[in-house]
Amino acid sequence: MDKWDRILRKDNVVVDLQSRRKFDVLRELSAVFDNDDAIEDPKQFLADLIRREQQGSTGIGKGVAVPHAHEDSILRQILAIGISREGIDFDSADDAPVHIVALLGTPRKHQKQHMELLAELSRLLQQDQVRDDLVEAASAADVLAVFKSGG
Repeated sequence: MDKWDRILRKDNVVVDLQSRRKFDVLRELSAVFDNDDAIEDPKQFLADLIRREQQGSTGIGKGVAVPHAHEDSILRQILAIGISREGIDFDSADDAPVHIVALLGTPRKHQKQHMELLAELSRLLQQDQVRDDLVEAASAADVLAVFKSGG
């Protein structure tokens, strides 16, 4: 089993995000975990994501944002991917609209794994071909295939 198979599930992929504002996107994408046993308190998870985003934008440039939470209410590593073909104003470092949102959650006790996964996601999503393939993905299965082949 590859590293992405462990944390990224088909049900956690939204290939057509409806929200156009940063905090609305966090609500929409984090909702995929509302019934997931990996999170004890989905409302707290969303609050943690919003608090982190208020500290500084997680828009890393090139159309990518990696919002993340690292809290006790998260029981195992989780990842959701959202795609917006229209783009989202995420206050990114390069001021470009965000088309790919990789939302990450990690238990607080796994600090090292959290940092490693953030770095791995950033490296993967800096690849032009990976970004192009994700934005063009028509289904969750397409997104999973990109992660499997690119990462």
